[in-house]
Amino acid sequence: MKMYTATIPGSALTVRSRESYYARQKRLFVVVVILVAIIPLLFISWTASHFYQKSWLNKTTVELTSLANSRREIIDLFLDSQENMLAGYAELYDLAWLRTPGNLEKLFQAMNRQGVIVDLGLIAQDGSHCNYVGPFAEDLKDKNYAETRWFAEVMQSGRYISDVFTGYRGVPHFIVAVTDPTRSWVLRATINSGLFNALLASAEVGPGGDAFILNHQGELQTPSRLGLTALPAGEKGLLATGGDLTIHHSQSALYATTGMKNNAWTLVLKTDIKTSLADFYRARQRDHLIIACAALLILGVATFLVRSMMNKVEDADQQRMMLYDRIRNSEKMALVGRMAANVAHEINNPLQIIGDQAGWLNELLEEEDPASLKNSEEYRAAFAKIKAQVKRASTITHRLLGFSRSTDGLKAPANINTLVEETVSFLEKEAANHRIAIRRNLDPALPAITTDSAQLQQVFLNILNNAFDAIGNDGAVTISTSRGNGQLAVEFADNGPGLSEEGLKKVFEPFFTTKKAGSGTGIGLAISYSIVERLGGGIEVRNGRQGGCVFRVHFPLPA
Repeated sequence: MKMYTATIPGSALTVRSRESYYARQKRLFVVVVILVAIIPLLFISWTASHFYQKSWLNKTTVELTSLANSRREIIDLFLDSQENMLAGYAELYDLAWLRTPGNLEKLFQAMNRQGVIVDLGLIAQDGSHCNYVGPFAEDLKDKNYAETRWFAEVMQSGRYISDVFTGYRGVPHFIVAVTDPTRSWVLRATINSGLFNALLASAEVGPGGDAFILNHQGELQTPSRLGLTALPAGEKGLLATGGDLTIHHSQSALYATTGMKNNAWTLVLKTDIKTSLADFYRARQRDHLIIACAALLILGVATFLVRSMMNKVEDADQQRMMLYDRIRNSEKMALVGRMAANVAHEINNPLQIIGDQAGWLNELLEEEDPASLKNSEEYRAAFAKIKAQVKRASTITHRLLGFSRSTDGLKAPANINTLVEETVSFLEKEAANHRIAIRRNLDPALPAITTDSAQLQQVFLNILNNAFDAIGNDGAVTISTSRGNGQLAVEFADNGPGLSEEGLKKVFEPFFTTKKAGSGTGIGLAISYSIVERLGGGIEVRNGRQGGCVFRVHFPLPA
């Protein structure tokens, strides 16, 4: 035969209490309810936030693209118009006319009706100033531009628009310069920086945004709204536009860049994401606050509802277990009762025979000659002991028969107070012998109930006998009757040592006793429990607040 072995983990054998089980279920249900309620809110909030940001980025990208194109066209048109106007005057007039005093000033007045240029100068082929009109006459009258970069550029290409530089005048400016067809002289105009910068200052790039122009070296050609003096190292990539309009998206800003002035300059428009979305962020914070409040509310409601429902389930489960225990006890008592009836019936016959034979032997002993019997007194004493023990055994078997005795047809109206008084009268002498006081606290207005008076008195006797045994000597038993909550109750409270937790659980089990060996059978309270159950009532036991035990027998009040 094959043998199989298996190892069972100790955790599988651990008995978990019902309290911990229901506590776990409560936590689980609360968590599930919260997740089911909160996750959709979080998902909706995240989806709406993501959709709004994406929509805002798309909208802002389109707006920046349109704004960059329009500003580039305006600035290129402005520069081209200044360059073409200056080239037209260079073709219209010759060097002699321009050098004539007063003529250059007339030309300046004609060109500067809108305040676009600051000054106008005539430079000879060797780089010397031939004539000048403007506020820097004293600073520039002796200057020679032959070695300057802008002069070489214009003499080579015929037309030139410079980057912003300080030059001889010591202030940032940029110029438009053209030569005559023969490249023998140069007509140069300085552009009004304030007017030129205004072309960008009006760009709507939002709060925290910026607009400026860069040259190839990354130097600002127009002032920055944010006070930048140079392009930050992290934004050098803005220069690599290739002339096409490009959108750059960083973590904090959105950039639109495009080449202008034949890609010599780069126009940069910047929109600050955080500042532009400030209202959105505030709205999102409000949403988060609302979701947090909703979560707390859901947590409170879920906890209340789950606890309420689980408490009801737990109470129902406890009542079911109590009912199951009562049914199990009733079945056990019924089984023990049937067994006790059979045992009592089988024992009673031998006991009767033993008792009869002992009596017959005692009678025979009377007929014998006393002189011929050496131990006649010992025989008589032995027969008396046999009869006493037979009587004691018969008493026990009659008590066992109480398990199976039917009460049908024996019930009649009875007054509980009267039954208590009659029962106490049986035990007053024994109580006096042991100096035990019996106190009565009886409700005189108790209604009569239909019951088996003899059986109920047997219950009272069993309880009082156990109370006397628990007290021993010098004590008291208080008997109280009352009614309330649809019940009529009798309580027996003693001032004995009370029962342990295990004793309270097993006190009504057959053959369980706390008495010394040989002084108790352990069936008196089991019989009492069976009788009360059959009579339609209940019996309970607890330890009193001041010590001792309290037995409570209760019956439903009559309708």
